[in-house]
Amino acid sequence: MNSITRVFVAFLVILGALLLSSCGKPGTTNNGDKVQPVNVRIEILKPSRLVDAIQVSGTVKASEDANLSPEEGGVVKEWKARKGQSVKKGDLIVVLKDEVLKAGYDAAAAQYNMAQLNLEKQRKVYDEQGISELQLKNLEYARDAAKANADLMKARWDRTQIRSPFDGVVDNTIPNEGDFAPPGVPVARVVNTSTIKIQADIPELQSGSVSVGSSAIITFDALPGDTLRGKVSFVGSTVSSANRAMQAEIVIANPYRKIKSEMVAKVNVLRETKPNALLVSENILQLVDRDRIIAYVENDGKAEERRLKLGGRQGIMVEVLEGLKAGDRLIVAGYQKIVTGSTVIVTQ
Repeated sequence: MNSITRVFVAFLVILGALLLSSCGKPGTTNNGDKVQPVNVRIEILKPSRLVDAIQVSGTVKASEDANLSPEEGGVVKEWKARKGQSVKKGDLIVVLKDEVLKAGYDAAAAQYNMAQLNLEKQRKVYDEQGISELQLKNLEYARDAAKANADLMKARWDRTQIRSPFDGVVDNTIPNEGDFAPPGVPVARVVNTSTIKIQADIPELQSGSVSVGSSAIITFDALPGDTLRGKVSFVGSTVSSANRAMQAEIVIANPYRKIKSEMVAKVNVLRETKPNALLVSENILQLVDRDRIIAYVENDGKAEERRLKLGGRQGIMVEVLEGLKAGDRLIVAGYQKIVTGSTVIVTQ
């Protein structure tokens, strides 16, 4: 029995040794442990035109926009211009009831005319030494006081007639005829949209590249197909603490009045144009180590990492200043699965 046990133990030892030796032989590695090539898609880099622009949203404002209000309150007597009507500078828009002020002006004007006539008559008497110089001076001062009072009453009467301060369109009329219009409260709005200005907020980090005279391209979602060009006419001197942005304005012509005040615009303020720039999609760029931007190129079936230095932007395309050159086989799909040295297979 002991001899049988010894034989069985010896058999187990030999079997274990054979199994261990077979695991160490080459060619017996599990196929699942092999590194498989990664299928990728490439794009051969070619120089192209770059239009580097700052893309921001803007709001349309009329070049001239005024809310008209009476300086003295009164009842609306008559509207001379209706909503939507074109007016010229100085055209009468609305008249307030003016009977009392008109009568006051007529009386003051009559007193002035009487004082002027009396002075002319008494001046002849003074020339004949019929009155003293003091009496003549009193007449002159009385004439001047009457004139000042007449001018005052005329100014108050004129305030009942509200006129357009510039050429434009009556955009709104508020009170009806017979309603009381309080002083300082708007009763009408006049806008001039033959020329408009686009107000845009430029981010603080990009504010240094925008100046008066910079070219801009403007588009509107509400007016597809219309692309307008203009120049930056104003650049703010301060940065808003609320949004860390600087205000800029672009003036453009609007001869057909298609662009309305308060429309939202897409503004591209041009910084520079390059005819031969290397552009890559921002979607293939990878940020590693917080300050290192990389992309991969294919070289003889292997993935090769390139560290990039970026420049301007054009939509989702980014200019590469360093790290890539024309003719490089840039990996644009499958780059998420590779590292430097990975075996890759180029597919269409």
